[in-house]
Amino acid sequence: MPDVFGRLQASTCIATLSTLCVNIAGILYIIQNGLSAGSAVKLGLLALFVLGTNPVSNHALCRAAYRIGCKPAKPFVIDDYKDDFGDSAQVEDNADKPDYEFDEPQKEDTEEEDV
Repeated sequence: MPDVFGRLQASTCIATLSTLCVNIAGILYIIQNGLSAGSAVKLGLLALFVLGTNPVSNHALCRAAYRIGCKPAKPFVIDDYKDDFGDSAQVEDNADKPDYEFDEPQKEDTEEEDV
């Protein structure tokens, strides 16, 4: 994934779909083995909760990433966040670096004199 927005989108899709598949498998197991219907209802409610909260949390994380200045790999086709934040989004040079480079102090450009 080239940027933070793509990584967040992919991880949210994986988490949401895998949780839903596990819940559906649990519901089918409960139905097949004749276990209590209350457990199936609980799993169904859990699936609805995951469907509602995962996209909202992804939106909040993407909005925060945009706000601190993470840049997309390609320019946005539609930039709705620019309407919200304008050009006042705080820009950090370290915002989109990998973890091992993020905490390194930035080196200032120094000119070496030729002798």
